[in-house]
Amino acid sequence: MTGFEPDTELVSRLSLPSHVVVLVDGRWYRGWLIGREHEETGWTGTVQYEGDDGVERTERLPADRIALPESQRPTERAS
Repeated sequence: MTGFEPDTELVSRLSLPSHVVVLVDGRWYRGWLIGREHEETGWTGTVQYEGDDGVERTERLPADRIALPESQRPTERAS
């Protein structure tokens, strides 16, 4: 998975839960946004995803490590 574009305000706009991709240790994983919080440094999301070892993880990540999967990105219309 490459080419995802994190949006620091995305976490604040999505309904919960929402399907997302998350950047962990330099790799993108499919997962779910299950919570969010606005802190002094910006938005953080609580996400669940399955690691390479097959173990489900729940972590809090900064919004710049959370993006929409390609299948859920808005499409641009040609005019």
